[in-house]
Amino acid sequence: MRLGFRPPKDPEGFLAYARTLQGRYEFIEVPGSAAEVLTEAALEARGMGYALTFHARYLDLYPGSLVPDIREASLHLLEKDLERAARLGALLVNVHAGNIPWTDYPPPDLSPHHDALREAEARMRREYLERAAEGLACLASRALYLGLRFTLENLAAPQEVPRTPEEMALFLEVPHLEFCLDLGHAQMAGQEVVGFAQVLGKRLSHVHAHRNDGRYDLHLPPGPEDLRPFASSPCTVLVELPPRNPGEYVDVHESLAATGILPEAKGGG
Repeated sequence: MRLGFRPPKDPEGFLAYARTLQGRYEFIEVPGSAAEVLTEAALEARGMGYALTFHARYLDLYPGSLVPDIREASLHLLEKDLERAARLGALLVNVHAGNIPWTDYPPPDLSPHHDALREAEARMRREYLERAAEGLACLASRALYLGLRFTLENLAAPQEVPRTPEEMALFLEVPHLEFCLDLGHAQMAGQEVVGFAQVLGKRLSHVHAHRNDGRYDLHLPPGPEDLRPFASSPCTVLVELPPRNPGEYVDVHESLAATGILPEAKGGG
């Protein structure tokens, strides 16, 4: 297991976290939404000994959209993120597949059309997933050419895809695509982590580690019990906490080390 962290999105905060956590964490995630302003800081962090991962932009991007222009624009922007990540020397790029535009229908006791509406939603999800898989296949080939690993993340909200192990499995046919298991998203979606692990097997190569209350995406610190299943795997494990205090990342590292999951300090420096 290689342990990394999510830093603040401003250069000063990015580097302050990097200096504080040097010797504990091996890699830092660069957010695509702030990558342009973080380029120099990210390269400086590489000089400190950190590896980099890259989270592609995802707001307002729909790689499985029914509208060709929206789909093509989304894929174009994601390809630009791949190219930026390659210039930074990143290990991998993580991506979201987006969401369908509709999941709002009345419950059975309020509408005789409930079942038909659910069937329409299920059909919309299947079609979106198929188009997204087709688009991500092109991006995965581009990532391979650029020397990048390319991972797809499970999402949490009812309208988002993929949300379940079964939906993630639909992307197994995409060559060169690997997978990111977001533990907090699985918790919110009511899905067991073991279900994703069983379906994805060795193609599960990246983990987002955080917890919540099952209702809101709180990004609370993960505990040793959350990461023990990945202790002996080659996965990159990104601890995802809000930019409050780098001491929270120190606490997570120390809790892992105290339980033997991290037998020795690792990371930049």
